[in-house]
Amino acid sequence: MKAFNTVVGHRPAQGNPLDVLTAGDDAEAKATVSAFIKSLGLRPMDTGPLGMAHWLEGTGLLMINLARHGVGDFDFTLGVSTSA
Repeated sequence: MKAFNTVVGHRPAQGNPLDVLTAGDDAEAKATVSAFIKSLGLRPMDTGPLGMAHWLEGTGLLMINLARHGVGDFDFTLGVSTSA
């Protein structure tokens, strides 16, 4: 199970809960982690099987470099926008 490595900011994005990207192969573990994430007032976003963890690591590195070179600090978030 993989979760939380893409949460670097602490402010909700535009009044919405922070998105926590997750990946895992065990449905029960995913449900448990998702419930924990929700209990923190955050929004779990399932990216699929554990093989997606590789891409979540890359997303974390992207965010670190955005903080250093683009945004200027770690007070930002990446999130998922839906029309529903």
